[in-house]
Amino acid sequence: MTFLHALILRCLDAINGDRTIYSIYHLLAGKKSSQTIQDAHLYRLSHLFKTLPGLRRQQFDTYIGELQKKSYIAFLEGTSKCIVTDEGNRAYSHFLQKRKSFDYIHGWKFQDTSIQFWKRFTLFVQAISHMNHSVNRYFPVQRDEEVLSWLKDFFGKYRGNRLQISKDLYEELHVIFSTDFPEDPYLIVARLSGNEMIGLTQKQISEHYGLEEIEAYFRFLNGLHYLIQTIISQKNKYSLLFTFTSDIYKQLPLTNSTIRTYKLLQQDFNISQIAEMRNIKEGTVEDHIIEIALLDPHFSIDPFIERSQAKAILEVAEGLSQKKLKPIKEKMQDSSYFQIRLVLAKAGEKM
Repeated sequence: MTFLHALILRCLDAINGDRTIYSIYHLLAGKKSSQTIQDAHLYRLSHLFKTLPGLRRQQFDTYIGELQKKSYIAFLEGTSKCIVTDEGNRAYSHFLQKRKSFDYIHGWKFQDTSIQFWKRFTLFVQAISHMNHSVNRYFPVQRDEEVLSWLKDFFGKYRGNRLQISKDLYEELHVIFSTDFPEDPYLIVARLSGNEMIGLTQKQISEHYGLEEIEAYFRFLNGLHYLIQTIISQKNKYSLLFTFTSDIYKQLPLTNSTIRTYKLLQQDFNISQIAEMRNIKEGTVEDHIIEIALLDPHFSIDPFIERSQAKAILEVAEGLSQKKLKPIKEKMQDSSYFQIRLVLAKAGEKM
């Protein structure tokens, strides 16, 4: 069994046949659909969201086929839903128990920020290293125009001593790396390029630690997400590093379309009015409201459902020990599917 086999089994075990296998693919790859967002929270898998953005569907299918061949999963007849067998449960549990946990990975909260932060950080380190050695010509490690523009703006605004910037960066990183950092800092540092120095590849780092590439990547991601969390929570202490994230971190990581709907809700427009104003379907507006309920702890669902009705839906859902909508709807005929989804969304990972 590989690390990715175990990870997929862990996710499939969480959804327990309620959703198709591709709900897990969309979760790991980071598809920002309302269904994926809701599944991530309902099944307590939001920390794994978009942790494998490069995962291809064909590759995922291959892993699923291998798990089925080993009898670690069993498909529900005539569907693309499956359950993890007892043998599969034992196998992935034993595999993961032998490994250090990834306590700081939270894909939903930090992955978008960490991807952009890493691009800026690696380019910044490369640039400042070459500047300190008076080298003006080199191939940038990042070609993303937004990242190149950000770096240009940074140095356009910052008129301080370049050597002092290097010292400030070193000191901030040294404090973070030497204070409860959850991984070996080499996982981060070894990837950096500078003057006459090329960062190691993922494959080289995994070989250094004797790990599979994906497991080494998750170790790196655990450290990177810890770094992001630390910078954001102590921005005054790590002021230089915070400049790499200040304009990209969103406390409420809502999609842009959902943000537009939220602003209209805050102006007391109802679902049908918003749909007409934005020229979108009412169902799309409802999806946006579900997303808001999942992510904003201060959002009230009272305008959409009576509290007694919401309480009854929760009791039925807990009694059924599942999050499928149809069985809940059968017992709550007076509630719409939207209301059931909304209540489950608001309950989120507390269920």
